[in-house]
Amino acid sequence: MSFCLSRFPSLFSLVILVVPLLAQPSLQEPVISEREFRFREVEQRALDLSKRLSEMTGTEPIELIDRNRSLTPARYESSAQRAFDVLPGPLPEDEPELSEPEEGTKPLVFTSEVQRVVPTTQQRKGDYYIMPMVGLAFSSQSKWKDEVETFNLDGDMGNLLGVEVGRRWDNWQAGVMIAYQYLDFEEISYTRSSTPEKLNASEESYSVSFSGGYSVPISERLSQIGSAGLGLAWRRNIAQRSYFVPQSVKGPASWERYPGVLDSSLVFTYDLSLGLEYLFVNNFSGYCGYRLMGLSSNKSFEGAFQHLLELGVGANF
Repeated sequence: MSFCLSRFPSLFSLVILVVPLLAQPSLQEPVISEREFRFREVEQRALDLSKRLSEMTGTEPIELIDRNRSLTPARYESSAQRAFDVLPGPLPEDEPELSEPEEGTKPLVFTSEVQRVVPTTQQRKGDYYIMPMVGLAFSSQSKWKDEVETFNLDGDMGNLLGVEVGRRWDNWQAGVMIAYQYLDFEEISYTRSSTPEKLNASEESYSVSFSGGYSVPISERLSQIGSAGLGLAWRRNIAQRSYFVPQSVKGPASWERYPGVLDSSLVFTYDLSLGLEYLFVNNFSGYCGYRLMGLSSNKSFEGAFQHLLELGVGANF
């Protein structure tokens, strides 16, 4: 077989022309990585969403990204880039194994200093309260002086009716109480000028007092309240003396009364109280307590103390 040298230049020229044509598509093909392609996809979605919103609202679309690149699938930048993209993420680190304490040694235990916060009375019951009350009244010894002598009066049983309105600040509280008290004194029998006589006395008062106190939570619903107060009262005392008249021609034996004594004046009051309050529900609570109330003198009647046992059911708001 003979080789023709005259044809060699033509064949060489044809190869030179074909090689650039074969290499042209690969040079025009975009060279991007898979990650960049995904970012372009997200950008294109944002542009499409902006265009839809502009058609709905009649406004101009917002051009978030200014580019003119195709989103046709692209090959990887290089084999090295492809190898990098398929690499797995960081391997999870193994947690260190807990070693058991050696015998004879105590493990170190950390305790938290944060304790449970107990809600205050204001948080559990509310800012304001109103408490109607009823109760029993007992009086300690008092004295009444007439023109001749002084009588020691021992208190008997009476009653109480009142209402208290107040405000709370955390566990502190302040209130105003309006009350009415009535009680009798025990009857006194004596003899004067060989004539049997007896004395009956009673006392009633209308009081207004301002008090302040502190509530100590015992449980979630039960709390103990202590308070002190000052106020004024309209005190009214009655003393009625009677003498015995034996049977005679004019009629049977009977007790005749002397003119009675009525003293009334505005007096100063002070009181100390201690009680328990139980929360039935968020808006209603009950109260049971003891109050020691002192009253200043009322003309011919000396000052006195009243022992009050109170029972109430009130509302919180």
